[in-house]
Amino acid sequence: MQSQKILKNLEIILLSLMIISLPSLEAPKNVFLVFYVIVALIRQFGNPHRLVWSQWDSIFLALLGTALMSTLFAGMPQHEEWKGFKVLVTMISTGWLVSRSHYAEKELALLFKVTVLGAIPPLAWGLWELFVSHTKIALQIHSVGHVNHSAIYLVMIFGAAIGWLLSYGSESKILNRVLLAALSILFFISLIIGQSRGALGVGALMAVLISLSLGKTWKIKCLGIATTLIIIVAAVIFNAGVVQKEISNEKNNYVLSGRERVWNVSLEAARFHPILGLGMSNWHFITLDQLKASVEKRHETFNPNNYWISVGHSHNLYLTALVDRGIVGLGVTLVFMLAWLRHLTKTFKLTKLSNQAAYLWGGSFSAWLATFGIGFVNTTFHHEHGILACLLLGLYLNYTRPHQQHL
Repeated sequence: MQSQKILKNLEIILLSLMIISLPSLEAPKNVFLVFYVIVALIRQFGNPHRLVWSQWDSIFLALLGTALMSTLFAGMPQHEEWKGFKVLVTMISTGWLVSRSHYAEKELALLFKVTVLGAIPPLAWGLWELFVSHTKIALQIHSVGHVNHSAIYLVMIFGAAIGWLLSYGSESKILNRVLLAALSILFFISLIIGQSRGALGVGALMAVLISLSLGKTWKIKCLGIATTLIIIVAAVIFNAGVVQKEISNEKNNYVLSGRERVWNVSLEAARFHPILGLGMSNWHFITLDQLKASVEKRHETFNPNNYWISVGHSHNLYLTALVDRGIVGLGVTLVFMLAWLRHLTKTFKLTKLSNQAAYLWGGSFSAWLATFGIGFVNTTFHHEHGILACLLLGLYLNYTRPHQQHL
């Protein structure tokens, strides 16, 4: 028992350090994550009573198993399929192990709050680089990188912060609520600054849905929605960069920023190896010659202007799954998406009974909506924001596991 307690404390410390490093420091994040996985595996396999199998264990295993099959039998072998598989293993193992860890309520609270607050330093640094040092031309979260990926990360943190704010009742300290409200607004304004239209749109929708779902009174629900609308209207009035970007794209008939040409590549490349796909992370090895041969095989005319391969990925979660892991991979991804949504729906009643259930539900819902909503226009569920999504899912699964028999 004493050894299990020591291992659990070490596990939480390593996981906390990984969470803090996740948006900020690449190398430490990887080191802490590896040691966390090792300690978590030792603790779980060292206690036979924790080796109970659930439906979610089967879903996580299916994600890893089908990805392994697509890697072993990649349609374009000996490229980067093992690198892509490693990325998926990193994300899924994080969520899977967290979901099975049987953390106490105080431990879950610590991990959740560290997740939200850990985004503040890299966000502050990103704003400094953009507005003060002028070393970046767009808002980026240091370790997350590309502006679109940083925006995806911020959307999840934004939703989690709103869930945390709305979990407080009227008996809570007003200072706590004011600080969390200010933090939520900061995250939302950062989405506007980031100029990712997909992330901003999903973020606004997320704010409305979480306000309606978790607001304890209609006054609070309406206040949350009104605040969201006021910020958006202010962005339009002051002609924010994201507004200028949308107007410019519409004038130039470039609303999707060329994504339709990228999606054409994916739809054609999915024909190459439809069952198990080309192999994870192999999209950027697709060539125009391969696309041309595929089109002309159907006795159709190939127009190279309809395709754009230099971007390196599908800019779509679902097409990425289809090309990389085939029909099998897309099917498992959709099962994962629907199972996650079903779990959120099925367990929603817990949010009315516990403040902790409310903010953990808000974090998990934010991860779901960001992943599968922004996924229509960007490659979500990847690297840092993929780990974050699985972490928020795992924390909520951990909380709800003891309540399953009562739902």
